[in-house]
Amino acid sequence: MSTLYKQHARIFQISTILYFTPCSYNERLGKFEHTYKNLAVFCVALTLTIPFWVMDIRLMAINYLSTYTKVYAAFGSIELLIYVSVIMCAILNVFVKRKRITKLMNVLFRPDSLLDRCGSLHMERRYDDNQKLGVITLIIVVCFCIKMWYHKDVESKILGIMVAGRFLASWILVFVHRMHVKAIAQRMEQLRLLYTHESTWHNLSTFFNRYDLYYGQIAEVDRCYSLPVMLVFLLVAVQLIYLAEDWYSSGATPYKNDVFHTILRQLWQMLYGALGYYTIAACDTTSKEVEETALCTRHFDDYRLQNTRAAKQIQKFLLKNLHQKKKFSACGFFDIDNTVIYMVFSSIVTYLVILIQFKQLETDLTQSEGVFNVTSNLTTPGPS
Repeated sequence: MSTLYKQHARIFQISTILYFTPCSYNERLGKFEHTYKNLAVFCVALTLTIPFWVMDIRLMAINYLSTYTKVYAAFGSIELLIYVSVIMCAILNVFVKRKRITKLMNVLFRPDSLLDRCGSLHMERRYDDNQKLGVITLIIVVCFCIKMWYHKDVESKILGIMVAGRFLASWILVFVHRMHVKAIAQRMEQLRLLYTHESTWHNLSTFFNRYDLYYGQIAEVDRCYSLPVMLVFLLVAVQLIYLAEDWYSSGATPYKNDVFHTILRQLWQMLYGALGYYTIAACDTTSKEVEETALCTRHFDDYRLQNTRAAKQIQKFLLKNLHQKKKFSACGFFDIDNTVIYMVFSSIVTYLVILIQFKQLETDLTQSEGVFNVTSNLTTPGPS
């Protein structure tokens, strides 16, 4: 297995247990395989997820949605549906595409003797995400412990466990997608180093073949993981909208009590922003690595081969590269790059405007009903 996989073996082990990864590495054969053991894991994961899903909806409806106004309850129901669907859809998506994902992992995470020799310790450290995941896990555990201490009733504690569990599962899902994306970036960087050190006619065909192989995995990653990733982005947008609305409400009505719990809730919602950022950053960086690797062939230094077959191959490669799409996509709806950040912010602003209008309308209707009741009481003739 590749160095990147070895570095994050524990993450992949957890993702296999959650069935975000449908295969295991066979040491004897030296490749990833989907076995009956993985199929059993899928059955167990699905069996546990369905009652978890039902209980989650029930507790959220009783403890929160029932206390909201009609407007908030409607938006809260949409958020809850997205929230509980992410993990379920991810598991079903991985099962349906298990063969394709297994093939993808065999391309990205198996050793490549030619490119692996171009790696370095510094490169391995840059692609190591264990520390980031450890920090996120620590924050989740601390917030979870505080929530357990804050809530006194059993139902709220159970709901807190479910929220922390599905949030951590969402992080694992994002990191699995991130590892596939970063594997492409690492291979492209290694390929660029190989070309820089050994840019001769004999290595050009190897360069083109390797580039086409790893470039083709961008589309494969999209086919395998774009659906759950798109749901994660929807969830991130909804949570950031709630955060913005919370800030707006607190600005209009200053805190009177329970400041600590409010800050904790807002910190929890900010973590969703980090969830989206890590996905965007990995995809954007990898797209740039792919572009830089393709363009490095412009600097072909062997002047003895000018106007030869090698030069023509490079020109043909560069022309083809102009028309290649190098960005990751969320089910074809939008490209995953820095423009997603602006899209999310515009969604937040639009939502806040709509929500404020709805709240004002609801307030006006409530006041109108009160005035109507008072007027009715005054105009109704009393008993003679």
